[in-house]
Amino acid sequence: PRTKLIAWLVVVVLGCRARALGDASDGSGNCSSSFVTTWRDGEVPRIRVQPGSTTSEEAVVAEMVATLLKAGAVVVEGLATRHDMDTLAADLARDESGTFRGAVGSFAGSHTTRNAGKPLGESSVAQALATHDVVVAAVDTVLAPYAKRIILGTCSAIAVHAPENSTVAPAPPQQLHRDDSMWAVSEWAHDDRCVPTGDGVDESHQGPHLSVSTMWAVSDFTAENGATRVALGSHRQCPRTRFAPEDLAVSPAAMPKGSVLLWLGGTFHGAGAHAPVRDDVAQGTAAAPDTTRRGLLFIYNLGWLRSEHNFHNAMPVDVIQRLPADLKDLMGYAGQNAVEHPWYTGPVYAQPYLGGPQGSAAGEGVQFAKPAAPTVPDDLSLGNLDAPNLGTARLATEA
Repeated sequence: PRTKLIAWLVVVVLGCRARALGDASDGSGNCSSSFVTTWRDGEVPRIRVQPGSTTSEEAVVAEMVATLLKAGAVVVEGLATRHDMDTLAADLARDESGTFRGAVGSFAGSHTTRNAGKPLGESSVAQALATHDVVVAAVDTVLAPYAKRIILGTCSAIAVHAPENSTVAPAPPQQLHRDDSMWAVSEWAHDDRCVPTGDGVDESHQGPHLSVSTMWAVSDFTAENGATRVALGSHRQCPRTRFAPEDLAVSPAAMPKGSVLLWLGGTFHGAGAHAPVRDDVAQGTAAAPDTTRRGLLFIYNLGWLRSEHNFHNAMPVDVIQRLPADLKDLMGYAGQNAVEHPWYTGPVYAQPYLGGPQGSAAGEGVQFAKPAAPTVPDDLSLGNLDAPNLGTARLATEA
């Protein structure tokens, strides 16, 4: 039935045809320009882009959006390298003074640490991931019907740690929640829009999507080290509940380092629990491995919604002013001031981000110069953030 998430496998091949289930080959066993989407029952769907291959950005984005809208979440592999993640981890490890740990029994988690807001100023890799062409294009496609511009509202490096020793129990899994619960509109905008069906899933209409979250795997994500748990299809729950039902089924988003998990703001999710310390490690017969689950979270929301993070309070002004222009646009710095003033450290008006797809009825004002439309190459080399032009490919964010 359409209302159930059933196992399926789709192979999308550019320039060659699949000869068998999961085999995208051209007869020689190779297909240098392909990606494969798999979705098995009980698992988070995933798209695997051939590492280092050149494929159509539009095709990958379309597949990401279609899967995301149906399942509520999708893992994409092959958009960054393990080396990129190692560089990012080293960048963020240089100064951990701003990192905090959650309290016992808290939403944040007592075995979870967060470095909020400032990673964007600490790592060029973080900047490149925040503006990744394929990911931002997919996010923008989902949110474009509801706003002229999207905005990057959250940036947080989140790590789930193992217990200190064998006598300490792991912190419990994070409470399941929806990211769009940050805004009251997430509740009343859905009140009279869904049409209940037999199993409570809305197949006809739903309220606007307010945000899309992305979690980059800085380390391998496994069920044992606290991979994000996702309730597939929960974005279509009807009637929509504020808290997750106790019997809600979740799937761990296991993914290799360098992958990215995307989920809709209305999808119930939460970090998993780290496994206890292994017996051989506790007994001293084996060295303690680093099993910390490290991720970098970005939440993109409609430009007219209040952001979760105050980036101007997390980074010095001079650091923000040196960020790449496309990243500053995503952070709310699009536009110009009518006059210069020593107090002005950026655009005073937020007009470019206000209103629906056509913008505010008041317009952007005469003080705003319309930015030149950036160009995007016809073909992008995916999975190669090591290139010297890290994160320089630009995306048009105009709806």
